[in-house]
Amino acid sequence: MSTTRVLRLAVLAAWLVSNGCMTLREVPRAQLGAHAERNRVRVETREGLHYEFDYATFAADTLTGYRSRPDVEGPVDQVASFKIPFDQLQTVETRQLDWRRTGLVGGTLVAAVIAAGLGAAHHDTPATSGGGTTPPFNP
Repeated sequence: MSTTRVLRLAVLAAWLVSNGCMTLREVPRAQLGAHAERNRVRVETREGLHYEFDYATFAADTLTGYRSRPDVEGPVDQVASFKIPFDQLQTVETRQLDWRRTGLVGGTLVAAVIAAGLGAAHHDTPATSGGGTTPPFNP
């Protein structure tokens, strides 16, 4: 296995780790105003409506969610906003990196890349060739 192939596998492993280890975590009601803004927010209202926002801002009693609108053409990106009072919120979740799962997947992939590299190095080692036999060892 060439160095280029091992490098490609390492880049693929890094891409898989960075994309696959996100999880939704509920934000407790008492901590809604702890951060002025949160990214990747999912909201469920008391009426059972679900909203997903690119980011949301939190005022004293209102969540304002923002979502980009790629379907609208124009020279400037369009962003839709929607306000929801805190008393209408059932759950608020944010998408965050899960470090434990990232470590498990990343560690496994790194070990696989190292094993592949060692296997390739062992496979590429030239065998001794020659038509004769080696003399016996006599101490």
